[in-house]
Amino acid sequence: MAIYTDTIHLITDGNIQELHDFAKSMGMKKNWFQNHRKPHYDLFGTMKQKAIEKGAVLKSSRELVLILNMIKR
Repeated sequence: MAIYTDTIHLITDGNIQELHDFAKSMGMKKNWFQNHRKPHYDLFGTMKQKAIEKGAVLKSSRELVLILNMIKR
């Protein structure tokens, strides 16, 4: 599956572990994960560009919400 970002949030349309692994590869801590409403990590500082460089697909915030709403968790 894919990892997506709107340069503010980091999400996946796949397994949550995939998201954790991607975030860890960027130097993010697992306790930064937010699972209220929609599971995601918030991006800040240099993490925004790093996510794109590592292969996160850039989408609009609206597109991220649509992706998350389509996922059955």
